[in-house]
Amino acid sequence: MCVDNATHKLGRIFLIAFGNGLSTYSKKTPSDFNFTTAHTQNLQTSILFSHFGFGNKVPEHSGWHNGSLDHTKDDDGGYMFLADVGNESHQPLFNYKVNNLSSGVCYEFSADITNVVKSGSNLTKPNVRLEVWEKDKNGTLIAQTSTGNLSECGTMSWSKYGVSFVPTSTSVTLLMVSNIFETRGNDIAIDDIELSVCSDSVDLCAEQDTQESTSMFLITFGNGSSTYSDKTPSDFNFTTNHTQNLQTCFEAGHFGLINKVPGNVSAWHSGSLDHTPTDDDGYMFLVDVGHRNDQIFNYKINNLCIGLGYGFSAYFANIFKAGCNAPERDVRLEVRAAKEDGDLIASKSTGDIPQCNNMTWSKH
Repeated sequence: MCVDNATHKLGRIFLIAFGNGLSTYSKKTPSDFNFTTAHTQNLQTSILFSHFGFGNKVPEHSGWHNGSLDHTKDDDGGYMFLADVGNESHQPLFNYKVNNLSSGVCYEFSADITNVVKSGSNLTKPNVRLEVWEKDKNGTLIAQTSTGNLSECGTMSWSKYGVSFVPTSTSVTLLMVSNIFETRGNDIAIDDIELSVCSDSVDLCAEQDTQESTSMFLITFGNGSSTYSDKTPSDFNFTTNHTQNLQTCFEAGHFGLINKVPGNVSAWHSGSLDHTPTDDDGYMFLVDVGHRNDQIFNYKINNLCIGLGYGFSAYFANIFKAGCNAPERDVRLEVRAAKEDGDLIASKSTGDIPQCNNMTWSKH
């Protein structure tokens, strides 16, 4: 099962970041990146209705995040896929055929996507569906997910969306299709389109249950009709240096497991709900970080496999409404060895989490 394939050992089958350059628009075409699109390419002009361009910044357009840059890190002049989506006749946005997959192996198809329209414009919000079709099974849809409506934000905010799948044949088609067919708004940027392997070995840890699932653990904090959960971090096997509130208003350095944003602060997204889909009255971890430089979340995990790739992730949102004079939080995710003096193995920051008109969740 692909154990001799170097791309699988790296965990990545392909990554499309669209390159970089000094010219505002790249002259490369979709065929240079091995995909097709039903949209028409612009090489030098502004993005027109049902057109797209590979631009290294959002072009001048009333209501857009003019001058905003692509998603790829350390990529000066990096290009992104900018599209005025338009109507149904211009589908799909993205069509990529991939061969030589291994049946029974878990893959993830993902992309970073954002709404290029600024907050307050009140235009139609884009909504994109990621689909995976098996070519060898008479065109069978085997996996799909949607971004949901992409909110207008005060600053252009990228979010990663992905769908995992286990093919039963060696060839699939990866699609991005719009769920919305409107001409006012519906403007997006896409970057860092990727197909990766969820697990890069079939031999390591073969006797462990971790091979039976793509998730080692998932903390969604449960649900309930009470506004505050009476569960504590220990119920979810983690610790925090913040103090828990069970029934009171929030103070700096405190947190609560809560099923909606409280209404006691006018600048907050009062009443907004947790991220977990199909989770009525689901709780989330809401924290007023304050001036503390302490750990928000600390989780120790054992019995991992040496040489196997793992992903540590969480969804974050800024609970302040757009336009508030409040710092935008920036959280660092770290992975440290539990032994050997706690050496830092990996680290990544969310960057400033933007204020939006609607509370907007992003995966980091």
